[in-house]
Amino acid sequence: MIEIFIISALLGFTTVLIGTPLAEKYLSASGIVGRDQQKAGRPRVPTSGGTIVLLGFILSVSFFAGATSLFTDIVLDKALIFAALTSASLIALIGLIDDIHVDLAQIVGKEFERDMIISENRTIIHEKADLIFGAPQEKLDRTGLSQLAKMLMVLPAAFPLIAVGAGSWSMVLPFVGTVDWGLIYPLFLLPLGLIFVSNVVNMLAGVNGLETGASIVASTALGIFAFQNGMVEASAIAFLLASSLSAFYIFNRYPSSILPGDSLTYLAGAAMFSVIVAGDMEKFGVFLFLPWMLEFFLKARSKFNAHSWGELQEDGSINSVHSKAYSITHFFMGRGLNEKQISQAIILLILIWAVITLALFSYVPFLKP
Repeated sequence: MIEIFIISALLGFTTVLIGTPLAEKYLSASGIVGRDQQKAGRPRVPTSGGTIVLLGFILSVSFFAGATSLFTDIVLDKALIFAALTSASLIALIGLIDDIHVDLAQIVGKEFERDMIISENRTIIHEKADLIFGAPQEKLDRTGLSQLAKMLMVLPAAFPLIAVGAGSWSMVLPFVGTVDWGLIYPLFLLPLGLIFVSNVVNMLAGVNGLETGASIVASTALGIFAFQNGMVEASAIAFLLASSLSAFYIFNRYPSSILPGDSLTYLAGAAMFSVIVAGDMEKFGVFLFLPWMLEFFLKARSKFNAHSWGELQEDGSINSVHSKAYSITHFFMGRGLNEKQISQAIILLILIWAVITLALFSYVPFLKP
């Protein structure tokens, strides 16, 4: 089985490694670009890199499930695996919709004109080229969907996990004992958890490589914990996600040639939540995601209006645009650190916390599964 897993991981890694440069060209040609906020001149960089990561993830997980069934005697819960894969794919699609959303009428206003030539077979829409590639292009920043719209669109992604009865319908809590959640778990706790995790992964961002690097650390920690406790399906999903993300990190680290977009952060969040549910390791997930919970509460202080990025200074360092800390990134800004150093510092802190969490759940009696 280990050979199949290694081949699956290499398949996902190679797919993303080879596909990302091609995705960069395709996304740029399609106009799916975003501002790299903390570079001189705020250059436009292709975004929504999660699309190619999703492809690598789907191929690797599908190959692992299929090859294991064909060439080994190991019985996997394939319904659980493909429910997790479906859930992650649905949320990645929602992230892509958010990435490509631009309200041109609002941005360009009365200057935006179009000539419509209607023929018998098709409608051709000709837009003024200077409005798209000239000065108004400076205003063409993708606004995305509203928070409410994204939350409502995420809800259906929980259905595949609900359908296969994934997760811990009962849970042993310290000082309380066993709590039987009943229908509260699938109808309320599971969808709420999916919405929360997918959104907080999206919040801890703002510097090159942070979202991808932090997700690699978290998914690897989930994979290790699942493997230690014999949760084969959960560990495979987690490690295969990490392998696809690792290839993308090569291009997304500072200085990024491609941005992850919501398609990647939503994908990573949904996939990791699926791992938590598939492995019945909700307590471990809560501990592991404490840094992202901190980010959520920091953003809540600003009523979710603050940005994680800052302003580039002449010496290459980054200063926050806010007077208060509304993101973990803000604690590192204004200290003479450049974007690369800020990203690496936060990823290192998350790595340290992941190691601490793994140690706690290995040696603290009431935290052990």
